[in-house]
Amino acid sequence: MPSSITLLGATHPQTIAAPDAFALVLREIAAARESIEIFMYVWRSDQIGNEVAAAVLAAAERGVRVRILKDIGAIMFERIEMNRKSLLPRPLPILKRLAYKLITPTFPNTYVQDDHTDALGTKLLAHPYVTIDWVNGTHTKYYLFDERLLVTGSINIEDRHFDYYDYMLALDDPAIVTRFRQRTRHEVPPDPSLPVDFLCNAHLPSGPVFEIKPAILRLIEASQHSIYVEMAYLGDEEVTAALIAAALRGVQITFLFSREANIGNDLNYRTIHQIFREATVAVHLTDTMIHSKLMMFDEHTVLTGSANLSVFSMQKSEELDLVIREHPALIDSLKSVLTKRLAASPPVTSPDQLSHFRPLLAALQQFHQKWNPN
Repeated sequence: MPSSITLLGATHPQTIAAPDAFALVLREIAAARESIEIFMYVWRSDQIGNEVAAAVLAAAERGVRVRILKDIGAIMFERIEMNRKSLLPRPLPILKRLAYKLITPTFPNTYVQDDHTDALGTKLLAHPYVTIDWVNGTHTKYYLFDERLLVTGSINIEDRHFDYYDYMLALDDPAIVTRFRQRTRHEVPPDPSLPVDFLCNAHLPSGPVFEIKPAILRLIEASQHSIYVEMAYLGDEEVTAALIAAALRGVQITFLFSREANIGNDLNYRTIHQIFREATVAVHLTDTMIHSKLMMFDEHTVLTGSANLSVFSMQKSEELDLVIREHPALIDSLKSVLTKRLAASPPVTSPDQLSHFRPLLAALQQFHQKWNPN
């Protein structure tokens, strides 16, 4: 049984994971001796974005080899939301910039003004000990320190995660890191007998491999008593149908759901309204933005990582999820967090509370995910 898994944020009074996660990341960057690898979706040039960048630059200055894998598609969110600044500068084609201008009015207005620049990002791009790999069609998030400590989950590098419900896990075990390398390179298949394993969506030279959705469907079908769902974005029809079918056969399903998501809110509400209308499920609404991607099955199997229950994550994007089985310490920490979050989130008592979505916009959001070429 693995004992080296830590749920970050479990001791925070508001059960917000970001303060603990970034504190750990900054400590480990400062302590790294040989290598740091960061795979990130959004890396914004805000306060925490620059703190992480400064720490990485200092590590490179003392001779640590740094590899950064940065998603190109996430630049859209960096340039449209919050302070509209990317940490790592990258020129954009004219058509892409025009597309962002057209899309911007469909996003909630979250603009904040600050004095941050991309100066540190420019220095990272130029540093001889830093390698930047621009990748596309990914949504993965992890840090790897000296091939020993893996920190993974769903927290981007940006200030607003300090106000989100989210999760990161720290796995301090070279054997787990070896397994992580084998799985992300697709050298070995998933192994359901392992207490800790990785599921990876990937676009390989031989063709796309999408492991996460089939695993989720199997876990839903195998559940006998309970399923807990805390998920930023919904919408994959097969997963929705599987959850309804599980509830109809008597599995107790509990959702913790954002009262207002930062994107895709109409599609989220259309999906949860359908589930609530067709089956008996418990839905709790929270005013805190849920950026989590977590499911717990029968209180003994946890699936978490970067993948949402959206068409984009299930069918389009490269993602990284963890499956953890029979780990009592982690389950106890997780249940403590869930209890606090549910207690602070009123339950839904009528489908009318979930019916205020705009059907046309929900359909367009679903279409965008299905079509999204990233």
